[in-house]
Amino acid sequence: MLFFIVLLCVFVGFLIFKESRRDNLALNRDDVIKFFSERINELAPERPTEGGKWIVARFRFVDKNNVYVEYEDGYTARAFLLGLTKTVGTAPDYKIMGYFEPEPLGYKLLAGEDVAAGRPQDIYEYNETGKKWLRVN
Repeated sequence: MLFFIVLLCVFVGFLIFKESRRDNLALNRDDVIKFFSERINELAPERPTEGGKWIVARFRFVDKNNVYVEYEDGYTARAFLLGLTKTVGTAPDYKIMGYFEPEPLGYKLLAGEDVAAGRPQDIYEYNETGKKWLRVN
């Protein structure tokens, strides 16, 4: 009987330890940028204009769980707010929280909600000279 109690405690402890380690596996910003910049054409809610391709113009990180992704196709610009959750390897679990189109002074919410509105952001843009994404603010 004591053996089964010890075995149960070890099993429960393993599950708790495994879950706490998983929470610490948050993606770094490079992983987020790589994943979404490579898959923007699969993820965007609408097709690009005139058969073109979407290209990510900017990432605006609010915190480790929220990032705005701005993208364009040369004619049309759009953005969405991602809610990032737990990850598996370098692929995030995410939810599109809000979908936006540009206005003269920012972006207009088209669908969803803007849960990160007005919060400070770290902005990343692609640097053609260095061939990498850099923080610009």
